[in-house]
Amino acid sequence: MDKITRLLLLFSKLVNGEKINKTIFCFENDCSPRTFDRDIENIRLYLSESFSSTELRYERSTNTYFIDGAKHKLLEPMEYLLIERILKDSMILRKDEFDILSMHLLQNTEKTKRFEGERQEICSKYQSPLHNKALLKIHGDLVNIIRAKKCINIKYFKSNGEEVNKKILPCDVKYDLGYLYLIGYRAETEDEYPAYYRMDRIFSFEILNSQSASEQYRVRKYFDKYADGITQMYGGFFIEIGIKCLNDFYPYIYDKFRNVKIVTQDEQYVVIKLEVFEDGFIKWLMSQSTDMVTVLYPDSTIEKIRKEARNIMNKYGGVGQWQRK
Repeated sequence: MDKITRLLLLFSKLVNGEKINKTIFCFENDCSPRTFDRDIENIRLYLSESFSSTELRYERSTNTYFIDGAKHKLLEPMEYLLIERILKDSMILRKDEFDILSMHLLQNTEKTKRFEGERQEICSKYQSPLHNKALLKIHGDLVNIIRAKKCINIKYFKSNGEEVNKKILPCDVKYDLGYLYLIGYRAETEDEYPAYYRMDRIFSFEILNSQSASEQYRVRKYFDKYADGITQMYGGFFIEIGIKCLNDFYPYIYDKFRNVKIVTQDEQYVVIKLEVFEDGFIKWLMSQSTDMVTVLYPDSTIEKIRKEARNIMNKYGGVGQWQRK
């Protein structure tokens, strides 16, 4: 057997998760132990130079070589069902993207036959979002740009249809209530808080250059301070809000916002503070029971809540109108 064929055979066996016994491999492929050792060193060198996260290991007790973590492990049925449920209920992907992604997941799941019929039925009823954008591809491109620490220019359409161009330092992608958002700092400003852009409204984007050291610092600051807490992306300024809620309601707020911090707590109530987009928080608050949560500060946010409540009463008939009837 020639050197290239032998190396490819050895490497493919290792990548597929096999443990290679040195003595047996040399006997079956008519090569010397010294030749085998050279082949092993060549594979180690390749893995090192390709910056692979895998590592070639040796097990002395069995005289075998193997690549750590190379063995392909299928998803368990419960893992597949959870991912399928999240994809289905979020409804952020186009129908063709959902179909392909769920099929790929099922092909990498144990005992796939029992789920294929159900998957096809789910796909037949699945409805694409109105924007019909290929978010699976857009998401992958943006994540690669974020990891590569690049500055980008995006062409973006606001909710009123206005087209804008923004040079931004992309930080993260987040999901909230049916939409994916690109989070990033505007590169030409020194804003403390990042801006956010609904991904289905991004018409196009282009890479401008690599981030400078100071720009990379701003992105790291985002992850240190805001990465776990920015939710409710409807709009408004990013501010700190203090609220008081029942102890039983606190777990729900924590699961929703994550950057929540407890200020005081007694047997019945807990006072907390969190950083949120103001307009988005107000819209969320209006959907909650007034018995569960009360805003303590800032006064400007409390006044906006009062105004929103008055607008609802005026639209659907306030107390005075009902009394006149």
